[in-house]
Amino acid sequence: MNKKKLGMIYAIVIVIILGLVLYFSLKDNFKEIIKLITNINFIWIILSVLLLFIYRFLGGTSIYLLVKNSKENISIWKTFQLNFITLFFNGVTPFATGGQPMTVYYLHKENISVEKSTNIVLQNFIMYQTALILVGLITILYNHLRPIFPFNSFMRRLVVLGFLINFGVWLVTFLLAFGKKSVTGILEKIIKLLYRIGIIRNLDKYLKKLNDISSKFYGSAINLLNNKNVIFKSILANVLSLLFLYSIPFVLASGLGINSLTIWDSIVATSYVMIMGSFVPLPGGTGGIEYGFMYFFKYLINGSVLSALMLVWRFITYYVGIITGALFLIFYRKKSKVWLKKEIS
Repeated sequence: MNKKKLGMIYAIVIVIILGLVLYFSLKDNFKEIIKLITNINFIWIILSVLLLFIYRFLGGTSIYLLVKNSKENISIWKTFQLNFITLFFNGVTPFATGGQPMTVYYLHKENISVEKSTNIVLQNFIMYQTALILVGLITILYNHLRPIFPFNSFMRRLVVLGFLINFGVWLVTFLLAFGKKSVTGILEKIIKLLYRIGIIRNLDKYLKKLNDISSKFYGSAINLLNNKNVIFKSILANVLSLLFLYSIPFVLASGLGINSLTIWDSIVATSYVMIMGSFVPLPGGTGGIEYGFMYFFKYLINGSVLSALMLVWRFITYYVGIITGALFLIFYRKKSKVWLKKEIS
């Protein structure tokens, strides 16, 4: 099956699931939910969008720190744009797999080598995963000590499983970024196997190429490990970015006149939603994210207000992010074409 047909199938599935989400969210109290959404004070909407932009800015700051640590030049405005572009490609690909390769591509456009760009993206993913695990661990422990959600619920167990999977992903990525001997050894065995079965002919050439690439690739990794200050700042930027993102339901709830939801409740519940969302294979976790939000927040809010909150929250955190990322992508491509024409002339 070609990529175009596969993309069409995914698009159709997403539209169907989105339709189902809207149907089940609106079917009982359509007029009341629409009234609640249209009556939200616009200031709270703007504040929520501002939190989304701060979330992406801090994520871009992490990339900026890692690029600078690799002795390359880039502006923090550029990394802010790249972070939204990453959000766009993550949001339109299954399991959010499209963002990182495109970040490598656009970092390379900034005259950063593919080896360094790949390592920067891996390092940034590790910093993000570290932050996600830290925040997730704190929220899980908090709910264990002061339960917000039922202790033995299936969904809570699913969150713990999601946490363990994210930890596993972090561990594998860490080995890829910093485990030169293990990764290079595996790649050497693959190259030798390809040589034995006749797919490649010049064994020494490919082994030398692997050695050259790995030396450049892991040089940047060792440089980062020797700079604990950059590691701390990058993880801190990602932790703060997640806290801003997880605070958005609290801000929107205030706009809906809900006073029972605390900012910490918002952080804990959203953390659970995002961890659980990693299970959903569809772009943007469509369907699973909405269900998770409705499930965890129902212990804090109920009725039509919950449906209204979920719909506005999902629109801001996903669709506004996708639209902004697409706009940055168009602007970035146009600028690249202008730069290319100047270089040719």
